[in-house]
Amino acid sequence: MSAAHRPSDETLAAFATGRLDEGLALVVATHLERDASSRRRMRSFQSVQGALLDGAEPVAMSIRATDVLARERDAAVMVEPGHSPETGLPRVLQPYTLGPWRPIGIGIAMRKVDVAGAEARVFMLRAGAGVALPHHKHSGLEWTTILSGAYEHQYGRYAAGDFDEADSEHEHTPRVDPVEGCTCIAAVTGDVLFQGWLGRLLQPLVRL
Repeated sequence: MSAAHRPSDETLAAFATGRLDEGLALVVATHLERDASSRRRMRSFQSVQGALLDGAEPVAMSIRATDVLARERDAAVMVEPGHSPETGLPRVLQPYTLGPWRPIGIGIAMRKVDVAGAEARVFMLRAGAGVALPHHKHSGLEWTTILSGAYEHQYGRYAAGDFDEADSEHEHTPRVDPVEGCTCIAAVTGDVLFQGWLGRLLQPLVRL
């Protein structure tokens, strides 16, 4: 796993201190469950934050902030390898309701992940071997953790456990591994903006 395919320091620090939207945090937690190096980095941020809090004056926290911190702490605890009762799913997904798989194109299926109260929309995507996804960009964030298989695009190849952190500055055309296919979990904010004639045809059908 390449260091370039792990969360940025800013992302891990925000996760460690409970400042991420829960939808985005779930995708980070899924990566952490599979990557020991990122877990060590995240824990170092938690240690620094703990030292800072020890020297600060106590302040009252809102219920919302307390709940978010609790969920992030629970996600951080569940980052040792393991699976939920549904075969092949990361254990960190256990508390969430998963919708049925539904086709959104030839060789591509999507299922929603219900993360109540999250700003980000979370879903799993499954694509067959060799499938090319339409060229697209984003008006917000698109964070992805690869669960199995692999894909590649203009910024490199991403395999199982890798974290793909894209924002409105990125445009890409993911192409799925020609042998393994790919299954991933993603969280997006803003709009996914498909480009080209095929993308414009798909735009009304794919409501991410």
